[in-house]
Amino acid sequence: MQKVFRFADQGIEVEIGRYARQADGAVWIKAGDNIVLCSAVATKEVKAIQGFFPLTVEYRERTSAAGRIPGGYFKREGKLSDFEVLTSRVIDRPIRPLFPSTYFNEVQVLATVYSADGKFPTSVLALLGSSLALTISPLPFLGPVGAVQAARVDGAWKFNPTFEEISASDADIMIAGTKNGICMVEGHCNNISEQTLIDLLFSAHEEVKKQVAWQEEVARELGVVKDSTPESIDWAAWKANVKAALPTDFAEKIFAASKSERGDGFDAIKKDVMAKFETQIEAGEISGPVLGFIFESIIKETLPDVLAAKKVRVDGRGFNEIRPIQVDIAPVPCSHGSAVFQRGETQVLASVTLGTGQDAQKIDSLIAGQQEREFMLHYNFLPFSTGEVKPLRGAGRREIGHGYLAESSFINVLPKKDTFPYVIRSLCDVLESNGSSSMASVCATTLALMDAGVPITEMVGGIAMGLVRDSKDNLHILTDILGMEDAFGLMDFKVVGSERGIVAFQLDIKDKVGLSRELFVEALEQARKARLHILGEMKKGLSAPRPELSSRAPRVNSFKIPSDKIGLVIGPGGKNIKEIIATTGTQIDIEDDGTVKIYSKTGDTAAEAENWIRTLCGDIEIGAMFNGTVKRVADFGLIVELVMGKEGMVHISTIARNKQNDLHKLVKLNDRLMVKVIAQDRETGRLKLVAPELEKP
Repeated sequence: MQKVFRFADQGIEVEIGRYARQADGAVWIKAGDNIVLCSAVATKEVKAIQGFFPLTVEYRERTSAAGRIPGGYFKREGKLSDFEVLTSRVIDRPIRPLFPSTYFNEVQVLATVYSADGKFPTSVLALLGSSLALTISPLPFLGPVGAVQAARVDGAWKFNPTFEEISASDADIMIAGTKNGICMVEGHCNNISEQTLIDLLFSAHEEVKKQVAWQEEVARELGVVKDSTPESIDWAAWKANVKAALPTDFAEKIFAASKSERGDGFDAIKKDVMAKFETQIEAGEISGPVLGFIFESIIKETLPDVLAAKKVRVDGRGFNEIRPIQVDIAPVPCSHGSAVFQRGETQVLASVTLGTGQDAQKIDSLIAGQQEREFMLHYNFLPFSTGEVKPLRGAGRREIGHGYLAESSFINVLPKKDTFPYVIRSLCDVLESNGSSSMASVCATTLALMDAGVPITEMVGGIAMGLVRDSKDNLHILTDILGMEDAFGLMDFKVVGSERGIVAFQLDIKDKVGLSRELFVEALEQARKARLHILGEMKKGLSAPRPELSSRAPRVNSFKIPSDKIGLVIGPGGKNIKEIIATTGTQIDIEDDGTVKIYSKTGDTAAEAENWIRTLCGDIEIGAMFNGTVKRVADFGLIVELVMGKEGMVHISTIARNKQNDLHKLVKLNDRLMVKVIAQDRETGRLKLVAPELEKP
């Protein structure tokens, strides 16, 4: 049965029952000429309970959607691009908490872009389509979820803007939620206030609620019936058994100053519980992973009550207290800039490198085509940072996501390209981890940029806020959360900003109940105070960018030449520009508008390259001296190459009479000869030269 449903308010249309009919749920969702196919499928049985929900989400873009053929040798789509990974995470994060806590069937959600014109965010379509595919499926999904993208266009907020509007804006924010409240936010902005952000979120939530209501209406019209989920395990009974096996003061053993002590206490309790059920495990009545899951769920339920009673957290801090901060400036002498930022047991080393335009990363965007990424922040989570042994492979989804969040924090504080024409890379290695390493990466990068002499407009720092709910339904906001508080809490709210306002943020709500406006106000106010404290501690290490670039960084000379002279500078097959680079040891970028950037280690080589280029363009001062190369000896005089691609003539009349007859003996081909420019024909570009040593009798 094929049906079409329209959501006129936002120009969205879905077709159900025509495509991907063997999936548990599938929708063909459209907005204008943008089309995404979203599907949801679950396994019929649980293979093995591992203690986590095995959900896989993938967002894929087909280059055919924009009428292009993929680049590269294989000419087909390969591994996910960073943007596809980030969008996959944006879809995953709001839907993952909306499944029953004891549902462990493997679920795969795929969102594939088949048509894209850039006039509606395909990421929003993919999230809406994925939610609707789950909603109309028999899977026990507790949604739906709605989503909007917000950008500030000409000073006003606009929902679901076009690609061009997003590109021209200074803020780009994705907001997702259920009918109860906001559950996921990610984006960057330009020093907006906390109040502005709250107003935006709750304004967006009104649009989200309309989308949710529409999806619920679609499900009702289709007569969707959710499958019952027969439980192979009596969760309530086993939960009671595990609770009974726990000592009354078990939570006390988790309270300790250090992560290792807390971990040892946690492991000891868990080991003791597992030992009490060894017979049942061996008999196959329950598995070790299931027992571990139940144990951890009890800890998650119990811990908030203990925190509320004690009025302190597991490491002894108050709810709004920040861990001790230390900074170390320039620990890596051979990098252009470096810094270590440590907050408690989280430590990040950032190393900044300044490169030339040729170092920019080429990115093939579905809508914009090939773009250049001129600021890169690469986040690496090293296994020893948590005392573990793991294989080192390429960047995973978490690393890409954390790196992007940190990178987006600097969009509005980095210097403009025309005043600071460098490509910048910050390499952030997590050396020690116990919560909020992405925010530590922001702080470390800020200090490393300033150490390198990058003139950022202001310092930025980040903080992660958490949330727990006790058995009396009271909510407690936690500032600067630990890894354990992130795992057992209800919220992970990362906020980055300067002293003036917020520049980036990421919010994940792991609760199925929405959060009130008042709670957001309180959380953002605590985050603001924490951010100001962190920035103050950072300033004790370095309070402003160094006045000079690192001595190891390349120097840049920038000037313009007529655009019609670019071909002369490059030469046939790039011959001239290659010779300039090889001879002077510089790197040279020439843009389409004639802007020339020369990167060099010394001013002398840059001046030599600049003079060479200006000479090729005919920008030569009368009286300028050149150590040229003799290219021809003739009766009328000498042809001398000043630089490769530019020649002039020393006329015979300027040579002393007693040397004219024996000129071919005095001067040989390819001899070096010092010459001076005495005239230039502006129309033809021909140069008249004299050779001072040949003028003398």
